[in-house]
Amino acid sequence: MAEMGKGTVVERATDQVLVEKLSDPHTIEQLIRLLDKLEQVTFLLDMLENFLRRGPEIADSINDLVVLLRQSLSKPEYVTRFEQAYAAISHLQEFLDSPQVQELFKSDVLDVRAVQIVGKVSRAMIQASTETEQTGTKRVGILGLMRALSDPELQPALNFVLHFAQHLSRELSDA
Repeated sequence: MAEMGKGTVVERATDQVLVEKLSDPHTIEQLIRLLDKLEQVTFLLDMLENFLRRGPEIADSINDLVVLLRQSLSKPEYVTRFEQAYAAISHLQEFLDSPQVQELFKSDVLDVRAVQIVGKVSRAMIQASTETEQTGTKRVGILGLMRALSDPELQPALNFVLHFAQHLSRELSDA
């Protein structure tokens, strides 16, 4: 009988400690955070349980991959391919790390607008080259040049060239 009383006293002491801990504001805050994330915790535990359940299947797949790699490495052509791929990646890394490429990345050369303008200029050059090949070269005098300057189709290009010259001049003087 005396032992039953001791158990009750220990239970009450344990209950009192539990009530004190649950009354602590820090504990309350942590419990609220846990309850807020309970759905995520449950999802994470389900995922972990599924992963552990599929452990043998995953291990078998990794084992099959290792066997396949060992078989492939025994063939000289695969070793050569891996060596070539590694060498290509190494050269690519050296290229990307070079000061010239790093400076290129810092410049505005790769700006979308610059690339679009270069594309437009390239298409215009190709079309002009094709037309010149088809029609042949014609002699253009000063009067023909004056007439061409007043052509409304040429005005956007002339404005572009003039603005380009102005801004290039500023860039060169800043350099």
